[in-house]
Amino acid sequence: MIDPDRPAFGVNYVPREQWWNAWLDFDELSIVDDLAAIAALGCDHIRIQCLWPVFQPSPTSVSATAMSRLTVLLDRAHDAGLEVWVTVLNGFLSGWVFRPPWMPRGNLFTDPLAVSAAKTMVGAVAELVGTHPAGAGIDLGNEPNMLVGFEPQQVTEADLDGWARTLIGSVRSAAPNVPVVLGADHQPWTTSEVGFSRALLANEPDITTVHAWPYFSGFIGHFGEDNDLAWSIGAYLAQVAAAHQTTPRPIWIQEIGIAPEWVTDVSIEHATERLLRNALSVPAVTAVTWWASHDIHRHHGGFADLEYDLGLIDVNNKIKPTGHRFAEVIADLRTTPRPPLPTATVRLTPHSPANLDFATQWSKSWSPTQPPQITI
Repeated sequence: MIDPDRPAFGVNYVPREQWWNAWLDFDELSIVDDLAAIAALGCDHIRIQCLWPVFQPSPTSVSATAMSRLTVLLDRAHDAGLEVWVTVLNGFLSGWVFRPPWMPRGNLFTDPLAVSAAKTMVGAVAELVGTHPAGAGIDLGNEPNMLVGFEPQQVTEADLDGWARTLIGSVRSAAPNVPVVLGADHQPWTTSEVGFSRALLANEPDITTVHAWPYFSGFIGHFGEDNDLAWSIGAYLAQVAAAHQTTPRPIWIQEIGIAPEWVTDVSIEHATERLLRNALSVPAVTAVTWWASHDIHRHHGGFADLEYDLGLIDVNNKIKPTGHRFAEVIADLRTTPRPPLPTATVRLTPHSPANLDFATQWSKSWSPTQPPQITI
């Protein structure tokens, strides 16, 4: 994850049988088959998701059953040759919102009970990850900034930053050698919506992460799917994040993917290849993790339609054409020399979001082999 000459490639694992309700209806044999298919793609790591209410049914304890099942998953991933990043405090995932039942009204980011519970949870998982050979690191939560709109009280940037600093400290206290990251979505970088500060995201976790979705970011609609710039979102957000770093550090494109319904003029395979190659055009990018490993079975109702077909592997555990293209491209990128440093620069006004207007300015110097560097 931290060596620019050896980029890491993986997937966000979605169990094909039960989505992440697999923690409740646990099927080890199905998981073993899933992980074998992921390894066959050439992946070296997976990112997995805990469900907060399942893992922490009370604010003062962590479920022994859920932790045991997490250990089994780590064991089976190790058998498959995969490292595992564990995302812990998930209140937002695949478009669903989760809230621990013991915190029906309090603010998850500031209420003393919620913060104490979160420290207990991340500490317990960090201790396990830190002692397991497959444990790669801890992600505090999947896009926790998305929960701001669901909180019963107002949440500020300072609240979010304070929450993140507290929990980063808890991970480092429980497992000093375990890297810790924070998986926010694109909005703190590109909008003025309340979120974590860009300075915190860029500088306080051990690796800077970005979630680079061509549709949710607006890049497909803004540039058009026939334009290579539609598939430059990984390179763009990596450059935005790098510009906010006070000291250079690795950048992990933690989520990137494409839904079939987003394209009509280009193939999913083409979009997949361009997203991957453009992302690796930024020298600071040391890891890319695709969303997702598997499709979600249609008999699990309630998800938005786009969520069902994001996988590289289908619900029968067969690699899709998109998965084959993914495997071919990452194999090639592993042997391709990393790109040179960019020669063009584009200045972002301090404290301004890197919105689509700025992306247009950046795009004027776009090169798929040397995207322009963003400075502040």
